Amino acid sequence: MHPKRGLKYFAPYRRAVIAAGAEAVDLVPGTRALPAVDGLLLPGGWDVDPSFYGEVRDDKVLETDPELDETEISLFHQAREREVPVLGICRGQQVINVAMGGTLVQHLEGHEVRELGRSHLAHAIEVDPSSELGRAAGEHKLRVNSLHHQAIKRLGEGLQQSARGEDGTVEGVETDDGLIVAVQCHPEELTVDMPWARVLFERFVARAREHRQNQ
Repeated sequence: MHPKRGLKYFAPYRRAVIAAGAEAVDLVPGTRALPAVDGLLLPGGWDVDPSFYGEVRDDKVLETDPELDETEISLFHQAREREVPVLGICRGQQVINVAMGGTLVQHLEGHEVRELGRSHLAHAIEVDPSSELGRAAGEHKLRVNSLHHQAIKRLGEGLQQSARGEDGTVEGVETDDGLIVAVQCHPEELTVDMPWARVLFERFVARAREHRQNQ
């Protein structure tokens, strides 16, 4: 987590994880070694610094935190090496993509609509029914909350697109082994009202539980 954000910002993620039957563990920027966790959730937050994907910073990039970027990218690689399941949300999806060699759209117009509320369903996405997100949703089209101004440009190596926005935005990615699942929207804000969002967390926790049993 980012100390400037504080516990309040991350409360919805914690509630969603706990409601799905897991214990939430906070990892702060500067954490070097991934502890003995069964799953890694990469949450929303600041823009990823463009230096991490080899681009010059656009003047529309907002606040960045290279220490946070370094921490989350490192913890992601450690999770990948240990076959720990990963769930990425918004910035988390972007961090995963950058960590796997992809790039980002540094500024995307029209997707930052948090003034309408964090649960406002801003637009529809098309979901691959065979993907993990598709299995969680049980349908091929969803309406999602949209609280971002960056998105995936070039997919990282090994990632498959699982959902697409009406304007072509990459709205979900995952790996073939199912251990990495990420979405561009904010399901942690929708778990009470949208069954698919709750099931997405439940399936993540189930993968984490399976990882523990296999150790």
